Amino acid sequence: MKIGFDAKRIFFNRSGLGNYGRNNVLSIIASFPDNEYFLFTPKINTTLFSAQGSKIVTPEYPILGNFWRYLSMGKTAQSLHLDVFHGLSNELPRDIEKSKAKKIVTIHDTIFMRFPQWYKWHDRMMYRKKTIFACQHADTIVATSEQTKADLIHFFNADKSKIEVVYQPCNQTFNTNFSQENLQNIRKKYALPEQYMLMVGNIEPRKNILSVIQAKKEQNIDLPLVIVGKKSQYLFTLENYIQKHNIKDIFFYHCVSNEELPIFFQLSTMLIYASHFEGFGIPIVEAMQCGVPVVVSNNSCFFETAGDAGLYFSADNIEDIGTKIATVYNNESLKKQMINNGFQQVKKFNANTIAQQLMKIYQK
Repeated sequence: MKIGFDAKRIFFNRSGLGNYGRNNVLSIIASFPDNEYFLFTPKINTTLFSAQGSKIVTPEYPILGNFWRYLSMGKTAQSLHLDVFHGLSNELPRDIEKSKAKKIVTIHDTIFMRFPQWYKWHDRMMYRKKTIFACQHADTIVATSEQTKADLIHFFNADKSKIEVVYQPCNQTFNTNFSQENLQNIRKKYALPEQYMLMVGNIEPRKNILSVIQAKKEQNIDLPLVIVGKKSQYLFTLENYIQKHNIKDIFFYHCVSNEELPIFFQLSTMLIYASHFEGFGIPIVEAMQCGVPVVVSNNSCFFETAGDAGLYFSADNIEDIGTKIATVYNNESLKKQMINNGFQQVKKFNANTIAQQLMKIYQK
């Protein structure tokens, strides 16, 4: 088969959609090397991804790259006689019908519909327009959770018969047994505490970080909090609260590499995932892969992701958040049980297994 991917995010997004694309494309190419693979991108950046085993497709005129990706990529797909075109990040090119390829799109979430207050008006309109087009024109929609599938049916009246739920894979680097030297080098480089609870994800209101900080303060939890993620205006809200209440053991890191992030997990005591809503919650899987217990909010798809490995709290209940953190911190037997359950749960998100699931969709 000739299989094409919309690969812009693969080359330019360090986290989130970029990781989803990289993990899937790498595992698909490794598992099925006899196919031809084409990566469509408006320009090339090899610092995040090596295109070994595939061919990179770029526009004839790079200055028109974004125009090409949105309005003319289907014509290029037609010229290559693709069998399958997979939009990995919520959208398909507007001219995709020019290609005779079967059209697949992965839709990660519809949070912009459920919580519009977190998005600018023009962003919401753009996301909505792209999702409607993708749902209408895709032969198969890949939803990253049952929650996303239900939201696509509810908000967009998507045809449930053409929606397949395929979870996100976990990068194999999180399964690495790092040496004590590597672990301690990272601890020293970033001045990490000996024990800490970890939060990972963009620093924005949806992640509910302030509630965790409040729970830590109000219940006198003496475990430091390490927060890894891209900063936004929400950071000032957090810093103002921390300064006002003179909290000393909260640490922010905004430039941790993908190679270093698994060590942050493996050095941690637990992961706190307090988001109000997500389409999947990949840090939960990454923590379980690293043998770290997860304390997680009882919202959206997190029961799918964490299963019986998670200890759940109400995201809007400060006391409940603090109680669940303290419960794990002070109970070694519970912690070990959660870790063991996590190792079983994470098998659902094996990259090779998910590559097999996607290939069945391509073949069908």
